Amino acid sequence: MCFRPPSAGKAIKCPSCGALNPSIAKNCVKCKTDLSQAKEEMNKEENNKEDK
Repeated sequence: MCFRPPSAGKAIKCPSCGALNPSIAKNCVKCKTDLSQAKEEMNKEENNKEDK
């Protein structure tokens, strides 16, 4: 069984192809789409969860 270390960030889902990417990726590993917008949306969702 494999465990993700706590230091590893949450995977980012590509908005174009749906592939899961490492949190440090700038472009999708499968289709090379820019992930900066997906990262921003993910951060907004996390901030909204913390506010509630």
